[in-house]
Amino acid sequence: MLNPENEELEERSEEQKEPKIPTRGIFVFRIDPNKRGVAFKIFIAGILALVLFSVVINSNAQLNEVYSDISTANSQLNVLRSENVRMQTELESKASISNIKEYAENRLGMQKLHQSQIQYVDIQTEDAVTIEAEDQNIFVKIKHKFEDVVAYLRG
Repeated sequence: MLNPENEELEERSEEQKEPKIPTRGIFVFRIDPNKRGVAFKIFIAGILALVLFSVVINSNAQLNEVYSDISTANSQLNVLRSENVRMQTELESKASISNIKEYAENRLGMQKLHQSQIQYVDIQTEDAVTIEAEDQNIFVKIKHKFEDVVAYLRG
């Protein structure tokens, strides 16, 4: 009941479906002619993933470099702050009253005041202001006198 022609056709179709490829290594790649675009897409996706991975690694390297620069700057800032404290302390010690006294006595030849050297000055504490009259010519003086007499007569 089997038809010998059908058997040959089935064998031929099986041979066409799975061609035998000689293998030389462990891996055998069989690419269907209809799926060649898929392999290209996978290749492009792999390249893009590799590029993305390299960009991420590069950005992390730059980030680490920036963090190390910040750390270096912070350490320099701490050194400068401690130097500032040291210099402020040195300045305060040089500007102390005892150092100023010593400088005034030794370098400038100044001495402390004695009671005999003190003189007291009396100052008037009245709240009165006196304005001196301006120098006026004779005609202005006559006019002011005349105005005073008129104001007296009017009451």
